[in-house]
Amino acid sequence: MQDVHFQHKNLTTAEVYSSQLHRLHRVKLFSPAICHITQGSKVIIQDENRLLATPDVLIIIPANTELEIINQPAQGTFRSELLLLSPELLAAFKTHYIQDYPPARHVSLCAPMSQGLKFMWGNLLHAVRDDLPAKLQEHQAMGLLLALHQDGLAGPLLIERRYNLTEQVRQIIMMSPAKLWTAQEIAQHLSLGASTLRRRLQQESRSYRQIVEEVRMSFALAQLQTTTLPIGEIASRCGYLSSSRFTARFRQHYGCLPKNVR
Repeated sequence: MQDVHFQHKNLTTAEVYSSQLHRLHRVKLFSPAICHITQGSKVIIQDENRLLATPDVLIIIPANTELEIINQPAQGTFRSELLLLSPELLAAFKTHYIQDYPPARHVSLCAPMSQGLKFMWGNLLHAVRDDLPAKLQEHQAMGLLLALHQDGLAGPLLIERRYNLTEQVRQIIMMSPAKLWTAQEIAQHLSLGASTLRRRLQQESRSYRQIVEEVRMSFALAQLQTTTLPIGEIASRCGYLSSSRFTARFRQHYGCLPKNVR
């Protein structure tokens, strides 16, 4: 089910929908995000920590953090609202507000939904969904971040995001997940030689093939959760000419079949 309301360089909202319970391994978002479940519940597993998220909390998701999640429907449906925040918006928030308040603690990914947070969250979603001017949207986003920060709950969002070579390669691939990228093409974008690219990625314990697949799998998961596109079409949009190949890679990556996500 697709319900992407509005997107500009700093804010994106979407609704995630599923009709069956599913468990996903190695889920990673490339932008910091806040999620609110409106129906059902979500189990979040990070290392040895296991959290149960319900509609009573906001889920704070830092960028580039690998999680295992279980979406659990209630009355046959799981729904959640997802807000993606740009690094630029968070940087502006730090510049304007962090010096005025005690440092945020790195606390649980689940922030209790107080009346204040509920109010600020609703205002922000309203501003984004109604396509209010960008400055008004950002103003509401700052209000939500400030409410989280005052309660000491914004820690996971304020982790510095380092733009290492892996991140730079990822940003290039995200521009066109379906493109059949080669190491030579990516190296040219970065004004590097292909051998230098491989060597430096190896120093970060990565390879360009790993990064390509990571981006494609993340894009595929988002398409499955927020659209009704056929799986074959999603496979094509992710650069897979064979639906069966795509299904096999998705299952290997996330631990479940694409059809089981919906």
